[in-house]
Amino acid sequence: MVKTHITKKIFGKKAQDYTFAILFFLIFSLFILFAIRPSLTTATGLKKEEFDLKKIDSEYESKIINIASVQSLMEEHREELPLLTDAISSHPQVNKLIDDIKRASDKTAFSLKRASIGEVNLLDTKQQKLQTLHLTIEGSSSFDTLIQFIQTLFHQRRLKIIQKMIISKDQQEQVSSTGSAQLKVLMDIEAYYL
Repeated sequence: MVKTHITKKIFGKKAQDYTFAILFFLIFSLFILFAIRPSLTTATGLKKEEFDLKKIDSEYESKIINIASVQSLMEEHREELPLLTDAISSHPQVNKLIDDIKRASDKTAFSLKRASIGEVNLLDTKQQKLQTLHLTIEGSSSFDTLIQFIQTLFHQRRLKIIQKMIISKDQQEQVSSTGSAQLKVLMDIEAYYL
């Protein structure tokens, strides 16, 4: 009798309902764990990826706008581009730099006594950064001639910057016939190339 009572309870309607509910929740949990959860993680991952791609797209769009504006600016100033390549040459072109200084001294009567050039790296031409060429010149002239010499240097196409200039009275030269004293000039000049 106890056995039939237990069997009735186990296989009864209420037990079957509870067993069905428990099995349903167990299978539903496994379904959520193995079927729905990967879909949800994929969806959230795709949403994050969409946000990242929209951000990258806006950055690329701003870069494209910048490139287009630079391109239109280059088109606008196309005729002036050779002036830029003359101002900053692609090679050191030491001979042209010395020739520019010699022509300026000849034009203004600046007495050029000595010129020396710093180190120039001729092997590493693949660098795309601005490089500097140092030149030190020594000469003598009157003050007015010195001003004319500097102005002539600055009006030449090759970009040159006077980094340091020392002016002193030339002890060897006497006052010229015009009455102006000769000055001893020492200049450190920088020119640039790519």
